Amino acid sequence: MSTTHIQPLPNVRGRMSYTELGEGKKRTRNIREGTNRIAAQMGDMGTREDFIRFCSAMRRQSQGTRLNEGYELRVSWSPEELSKDSPEDIQRACEYGYLLCKEVAPNAPCWVTVHTDGEGGCVHVHATIANHDLVSGTAIAHGTDHATVKRKNDRLSREMGFTVVGPEPAKERTTWAERKEQFGIESFERLLGNRVEDARNHASNMEEFLEELKIRDVELTETRKVDKKTGEETVGWSYKSHDLYGKSKRKRRRRASNLADDLTREGIEAYFEEKQREFEAQEQDAPAPEVLPDVPETAEPEEQPSTDSALDVYDLDQSDVSEMASDLQKAHIHRSREEGKPFMDERYERLVEAQNHPDEQLAKLREDVDAARREFHASKEARDTLQHPCPGLLAGMYVFAKAGCNAKDPVSRMMADMTAMMLRMMIQQVLAEERRRQREEAERRVYESRKNMWDAEKRLKAAEKALSSEDEREEHLKLKRAQRRAKEAEQRVGVRTPRSADKDTQFGE
Repeated sequence: MSTTHIQPLPNVRGRMSYTELGEGKKRTRNIREGTNRIAAQMGDMGTREDFIRFCSAMRRQSQGTRLNEGYELRVSWSPEELSKDSPEDIQRACEYGYLLCKEVAPNAPCWVTVHTDGEGGCVHVHATIANHDLVSGTAIAHGTDHATVKRKNDRLSREMGFTVVGPEPAKERTTWAERKEQFGIESFERLLGNRVEDARNHASNMEEFLEELKIRDVELTETRKVDKKTGEETVGWSYKSHDLYGKSKRKRRRRASNLADDLTREGIEAYFEEKQREFEAQEQDAPAPEVLPDVPETAEPEEQPSTDSALDVYDLDQSDVSEMASDLQKAHIHRSREEGKPFMDERYERLVEAQNHPDEQLAKLREDVDAARREFHASKEARDTLQHPCPGLLAGMYVFAKAGCNAKDPVSRMMADMTAMMLRMMIQQVLAEERRRQREEAERRVYESRKNMWDAEKRLKAAEKALSSEDEREEHLKLKRAQRRAKEAEQRVGVRTPRSADKDTQFGE
C-alpha cells in the first residue's frame, strides 16, 4: 500500500537539490565523493537543471501573481510491496510517480526522483510538478489538495495492482450508453435496453414515457417493498418485452437496475427533471417569438415503426400459390356478381396468370423476402464490425510505448512515453468519434432493413389471411343461398295445400 503527501514549493531549486544530494553530512559526503541519492529518475525536460530553470522562469513571467514555482508529491510504499533491492520495483515506482503527476496535473511538466535510502528502508518517490499549465498558459487551477491527490492515488493504485488503505470507493452510476457494449448484438438485454432508451429519449415527461413504452411493446412493472425495521419504502422497476431473437419469441423480463442506473426509476425521473430545466433555461434565453399569420397544418404525423414481434417466417411452394390463386378467382367472381359487375377485368387476368404459372409468382415472393433478409443481415454484420476499435494503430502505439520504456537513457524514454501517450490519445479520440458515427448509421440501417424484412413477411401472412377470410365469406354465402332456397320451397308448398282442400269438398265429402 502507498501513502501520499503534497506540498507547495516556492523554490523548486532548493527542493530538487535536496532530492539529489540530501542534507547535512549526507549532502557534504555526496558533494565530496561526486555521488547522489538518486535511485531512478525521469521527467519532461532534458535535464534536472532544465526543469528547475523552467519552473523559475514561469514564476518570473507571471510578474508576481504566482506564489509557488511548483508542487511536490511524495509517495511511499511498504517494503512488503516494493523492495529497495529490486531494480524492477524501483523502475516501477518511478513510472508510477510519473503517471500520478499526470493524473494530478495532466498538462504540467514534472520530474520524478526515486529514493531507497530512507530511515525505514522504504521505496519512495519525490515527484515535482511545475506550477504551469502548458495548454492554458496559467498556473495549476485546482487538484492540488490532499483529498484529491489521495483519491487519485487510490484509483491509480488499484489500476496498477497496488493495495489501498481504506474501504473500496462507492460504485459509480452506470449509463446505458456504456453498458450496451457489454451485451451481444442479438441479446435480449441489448434489444430491451435500446427500446427503453429510445422511449425515454422520445418523451418529455413520465406520462409520455409510459406511452412510448407501449408503442415499443415494453411493459413496465413497479414493485414496492417496505423495510419492517425502518419503515423505509423502496420502489423497483422491471421491463418486460418479446424476445425477437429467441426460439419461441416469448416475453421475458429484466430488472431496470440490471440494465443500467439511468434506466431505473430514479434515473428516468432525473433525466426528465434535467430536460425540464434545460427547456426552461432555453425559454428564458430565447428571443421573443415572431408573430406569423395562422397557417393550417397539413403535414401528417410520421408513422411509428411497427413493433409486432409475433411475425413468423413463411415458406410456400407452388401448390400453395396455385391453390391461393384459384380460391382468389372464385372469391373475385362471387364478389363481382354480387356487385353486378363483370368479373373479366385486369385483376381476374392476373389471378389466371398466377394460377397458370405459380412458379413465377412463388419466385417473385421468395425473391422479395430473400432480398429483405439479405439487407437486414448485411447491415447487422456491418454494425457488428463497428463494436471493436481498429487494432492496428493502437497496437502500434503500444509497441511504441513499450520501446520507450526499454530505452536506456531517461530522456529518450521520457520523450518516447510522452509522444506515445499524446498520439494514442489523439488516435483514440478520432477512432471513438468515427466509431460512434458509423455505429449510429449502422443501427439506423439495421432498423430500416429489419422493417423491410418484416414487411415482406407480412405480405405473405396477409395473403394467407385473405384466403382464410374468403373461405369464411364463401361458406357464409352458401349458407345464405341454402336458407333462401329452403324458404322459397316452403312458400311453394304452402300455396299448393289450399287447392287440394277445395277439390275434396266439391263432391260434398
